[in-house]
Amino acid sequence: MKQLKVLGSGDAFSSGARYCTSFLIGDDSGGALIDCGVTTLLRMKQLGIDANSINTIFVTHFHGDHYGGIPFLILSSTYENKRDTPLTFVGPKGLKNQLIALQDALYPGTSDLFRELDLQFWEYDGSKQTIDEFEYQAFPVKHSPPSMPHGLRLKWEEKTLSYSGDTEWSENLIDLADNSDLFICECNNYNVESPGHLSYRTILSKHYKFNSKRIMLTHMGPAVLEREDLRFEKLEDGTTIDLW
Repeated sequence: MKQLKVLGSGDAFSSGARYCTSFLIGDDSGGALIDCGVTTLLRMKQLGIDANSINTIFVTHFHGDHYGGIPFLILSSTYENKRDTPLTFVGPKGLKNQLIALQDALYPGTSDLFRELDLQFWEYDGSKQTIDEFEYQAFPVKHSPPSMPHGLRLKWEEKTLSYSGDTEWSENLIDLADNSDLFICECNNYNVESPGHLSYRTILSKHYKFNSKRIMLTHMGPAVLEREDLRFEKLEDGTTIDLW
């Protein structure tokens, strides 16, 4: 059974006491992470998930609540449960240098571990590419430009999962969501528009453009979390969604 497990669906402020963004997509034999926020290793341990079962980590952009958990995985894979299989990171341009800088910022001197583990680094280029069982394509979106923000589209066994990443309204969201089985869309605000983020009001007014079988909301702030009258489902930490 192929599943999506929500390790974390929170925003940068852990609104609603939610964990940082990370989604596990796979089956009992392993899989991939979409984003790896700072709480990801903690969540995997709480849920009994072996970190070494992860083969690929997709990074949508360089903000701590989306990729800040990677240094902890590197340490765990070296000192706690020695990793003996390859691990591939896929993300925006400059990915390897960003990860090395982050590793040394959090644990000075430990970027040397990158040479001890079998790590590979693939960068988004806008085209469709294949890694393991996934066909993936990344789309630039509108968030903090220095973070190199992207939305991500994954196709696996004829099913398609799309994820907006962090973004305000962008026409690229239409192509991102097109003909998807599940579109996970950030919804940080309810009525208020703010740079780099979507509001529920905007999603509601634009959702007819999303040719997706199912739309679910993530990265929600307090004003969205407190509402019980939303048209779209909210992702919940710990939820498992059967996709295939």
